[in-house]
Amino acid sequence: MAAAKAPVKKAAPVKVAAPAKKAAPAKVAAPAKKAAPAKVVAPAKKAAPAKVVAPAKKAAPAKVVVPAKTAAPAKVVAPAKKAK
Repeated sequence: MAAAKAPVKKAAPVKVAAPAKKAAPAKVAAPAKKAAPAKVVAPAKKAAPAKVVAPAKKAAPAKVVVPAKTAAPAKVVAPAKKAK
């Protein structure tokens, strides 16, 4: 009885508790904080904004602001002052 109880109480808890607290968390926490965020944050701040902000400030505004101030006002203000 003594030989049967001793190995069961010492061997079992050691094999379950040790790998469960060291192996599992290490494989889930480490890659989750280093691998995941690295792949999501890096490309999100460098790739995404670069493709959205750059063309948005150079292409969009250039095509909207320039023609809006040159073409529209010229056709509306000029005839308005001459007609009246």
